[in-house]
Amino acid sequence: MNLKKIAIPNFSLKGLKTKIESIDRKVLIQNLIMVGGFLIFIFFFFLPLFLYNQKMARDLNLLKDKVVRATAKIARIPEMTRQKEMFGTKIKKTREQFFELEEADHLIEIVSNIAADSGVRISASRPAAKSLELPPPFSIMYATLSYELAVEGPYHNLGTFINRLERGSKNISVHTLEITAGDRVPTIHQSTLVLTAFLKRGKQNEPKMFMPV
Repeated sequence: MNLKKIAIPNFSLKGLKTKIESIDRKVLIQNLIMVGGFLIFIFFFFLPLFLYNQKMARDLNLLKDKVVRATAKIARIPEMTRQKEMFGTKIKKTREQFFELEEADHLIEIVSNIAADSGVRISASRPAAKSLELPPPFSIMYATLSYELAVEGPYHNLGTFINRLERGSKNISVHTLEITAGDRVPTIHQSTLVLTAFLKRGKQNEPKMFMPV
């Protein structure tokens, strides 16, 4: 019976160590290549995509905020319109209480009619030495016209006359009022006063209405 000789490789610790070190270097290089490739992927693809998504999220939130604010403004339009109409009506009524500039020449006639209705008589009138001055911005929209009057009549009638002037449909202010007893007829009193009428300067000076935002 013939027996084949089996070749047994030489085995040594030094050779094994060298082989293991060779294998470790290969694995290390492969791992480094894989890690490097992954980092390149993140830097050139994933990171720009992440930054783009962040920007899109910010833009979307900004757009949502604008839509919410616009919706709130649109919802307020009926209320703002109602307020504009309400304030416009109030301003119109207030300005209607002022004399027109064209009525300045007829002021004494208007006051005389009020005096006659009150049972008193205007015995003298003249423009006041100094008119009442309005502070700005009212002086831009309105003017004043002042007169000194001498009036005579019963005491209660004088009171009625002054009350009608100040509580009438037009803005008239009475100041520097003096009342003295009559010399000839005790029931007829004499009064001196200064009245000021307030006039509109014109439509170009009317206050403008703006819609709130």
